[in-house]
Amino acid sequence: MLLVLALVGVLVGLVAGNVGAFIRGAQFEPPSRVLKKAILDAIYEASESKELIHLTYIQETATFSVSSKHGTEINSHQIFKGTREDNYELPEIIFKAIGPQSGPDGDSTIYDEDELVQARISFHYGSSVPFSAEIRFMDETEELQFDPFSGFVIKRQE
Repeated sequence: MLLVLALVGVLVGLVAGNVGAFIRGAQFEPPSRVLKKAILDAIYEASESKELIHLTYIQETATFSVSSKHGTEINSHQIFKGTREDNYELPEIIFKAIGPQSGPDGDSTIYDEDELVQARISFHYGSSVPFSAEIRFMDETEELQFDPFSGFVIKRQE
């Protein structure tokens, strides 16, 4: 009987010790998932309003902002839920336009990487500029290329 109680006590101690990690893990959503939601939201808003809609990433608050052409925020999508602790690393998101392709293989562009970096992505009724997003978070880099019409990921670059 004492052995069973001791084992139960050890298990309770292990579970209670990990509860904090589970709660901290639930405080944020992966940046790529939040970005995908924000893009679909921007496409929807552009289709509904028949006006230009902008998607911007605000690194200080780790938030994707969907706004009208006049700058009025329509919706925001936060990576961190509730209050963010200071020890959390903030994701870095870099939007890049995809330049017109040329060259022998059809996979190069005449524009430099720096010329293709965008502060925001504009969504028109039915389409956007072809773009990719580079996500740097937790010592990992992920690059996603998005379809300009549907907003879905068409190419995951490593």
